[in-house]
Parts: sequence; structure tokens; C-alpha cells
Amino acid sequence: MTNTETTTEHDGLLQIAQLQQRAVEFAESGMMEEALEAAMVCIGLQEEVAPENMLLKAKLIQNASRILLYSGDMEQAEAIANEGIAIMQTAQGTTADDMAQAFLNLSSILYAKEDFDNAALVLMESITIWTHEKGHDCEEVADCLSNLGRLREEQGKPEEALELHQQAIEIKKQVFGDHEQTAFSIMNKGLAYMLLQQFQEAKNSLEEAIKCCERIGQDDSELAKACKQNLSICMQQL
Repeated sequence: MTNTETTTEHDGLLQIAQLQQRAVEFAESGMMEEALEAAMVCIGLQEEVAPENMLLKAKLIQNASRILLYSGDMEQAEAIANEGIAIMQTAQGTTADDMAQAFLNLSSILYAKEDFDNAALVLMESITIWTHEKGHDCEEVADCLSNLGRLREEQGKPEEALELHQQAIEIKKQVFGDHEQTAFSIMNKGLAYMLLQQFQEAKNSLEEAIKCCERIGQDDSELAKACKQNLSICMQQL
């Protein structure tokens, strides 16, 4: 590779990074057409300046799939998410974390499509990878367990959901202690109890989540408000 080619590739990769940041900013501002355009330009640039960097291509495709999801084009989001996974599986330099994140992304898309069975199967791939790489008691597994709990609720399996939320709580207490993430999982457990119409247990969990929010100075957060609203519903049933 000549110095000129090296400089061109360096400049191109820098431009991709800048465009990726713009895509994120557009998406956060609700400018989804602009975000998608920036994401697709990134993919085109990669093909021009670093065509052999297939891992980069896979990650750029995954990013575009998330924007498509937020835009509501879930069919296309699923299609290119699967394309990104296929590329990533054979790309040089792919890590286990890359694969787990890609499966998690696809699971989110399938969840949005209400394809709960396949979303759960794909999410289990992420859990298996992260458990093998980092052990069961890590933040990533806890987040996946929370998501799987929500999926089980959608599948009409609140008892399984309850157990998954409890596992997530135990891990998050170890990893974070009192934290918004811990309170969120405790709230999820309370909501699972509500689905089972076990309102006393739901009340206990929601009160615990509220106390956790209070201890971290977030007693007026949206999470705390959601807990209080559901607690009010529980109190009416007791």
C-alpha cells in the first residue's frame, strides 16, 4: 500500500467516524431520514476506502439496521441485521462481544415485530456468548435476562418471566448495588407479579424499587414515577 493509499484510507475512516456520529445525532433528534442517509453513506465509503475491512462493514450495517428499526421499517431492519451477522461470522477480527451485540440487536428488531419466539431464541445466543466470555454474573447477561423476562411476559409465561427478573436483580445488585438499573429490574419483577395478579408481592417489589430510587436521589425520575403509578394500581386491588 502506498502512502497516498494509506492517507486516503485514513481520511475515509475518519470521515466514516464523523458521519456515524452525525447519524447518531440525527436519530436522537428524530431526524430519521437524515440519520439513515448518513448511515448508508458510511457503508458506501467503507466499500471505497476499506473494502477488505469486513468487520467494519458488518458494524456499519448493524448501525443502519437500528436506525431502520427506529424509523419503523422493521422488515428492512431485520434483513440487513441478518446480513450484518452473516458478514460478522466470517470477518477477520470479530470478537465474541461483537457477535453477542449483533444478536442482541436482532432480538430487539424481532421484539418490535412481535416475533417473540424468534426474539427469545436469538437473545439466548447473546446470553450463551456472554456467559461463556464473562461469566453469568455480568452486566450484559443481566440486561439480557431482563429482556428475556419481558419476552416471556409477551409469550404469556409470567412465571418464567418472574424467575428471569429475579436473576437479573441478583446480578445487578452484585454489579451495581443501588442503581437505576437495579431499580428497573425490581420494577419489572413487580410488573410480572401484577400479570399474575399477585398484588401484595407486586406492591412489595414496587415499594422496593421506589426505595432504591430514593437512595440514589432519583425519587422524582420517570422510573420512580412509573413505579408509583403501578403501586397505586396494586393498592386499589388489595
